[in-house]
Amino acid sequence: MSGEYATAAALLDNACKAAETDPAMSCDTLFNALLGILLQKQAQSHGKADVLSFVEFQLDHLGDDEVVVTRGC
Repeated sequence: MSGEYATAAALLDNACKAAETDPAMSCDTLFNALLGILLQKQAQSHGKADVLSFVEFQLDHLGDDEVVVTRGC
């Protein structure tokens, strides 16, 4: 797993732990909010078709043993 993916996984774990300490929050809602924000951020530097392609690729590989890391050229 690349450093970026390991860092992102750790950030999500820490964010979920923080959400679990607040009765007004849930990890599921937090993850939905994060996904929306991440998609907006990606759309600022990539076209809709590129973002959609990336999301579809990730969905197609859910459950794979290893995270597929692609880097732009």
